[in-house]
Amino acid sequence: MSDANLLDAFARYKVKTGNRARSALTSDRALVLSCFYNRFHRADVGVLRYEEDLAADTGSIATLLRAHLADALQNELDVKVIIAMAAERGTPVDTATKVPMRTPRMNFHARIDLIGRVTFFDGSRFVVEFRKNDAAT
Repeated sequence: MSDANLLDAFARYKVKTGNRARSALTSDRALVLSCFYNRFHRADVGVLRYEEDLAADTGSIATLLRAHLADALQNELDVKVIIAMAAERGTPVDTATKVPMRTPRMNFHARIDLIGRVTFFDGSRFVVEFRKNDAAT
């Protein structure tokens, strides 16, 4: 895995997107999805599950992400993943509110060795299950 900015990570899947986008569709109709590292967990053997709730997100980026997730679920599109990881540990936190004082700088990693499917999406919460992509190796 090599560090990259978000645009470079999307470019590894041959898609162009906005500077802060979370998702895009490739020319062959696969969903490219940016996911936060700390929201992954092991599920079944060989399955890496990602879960997130978009209830608090109302902006245009989240609106497009919701549309992409609904399309991916309905049409059983493959999901390709970009993993967003904090570039630094220990982001300062406001002791009174427990909220980060600034958004941590992120590194993005295109994981071409993983392929996923949206297995649940209710308009807010979604689940994507990833497995090793044998064709990528």
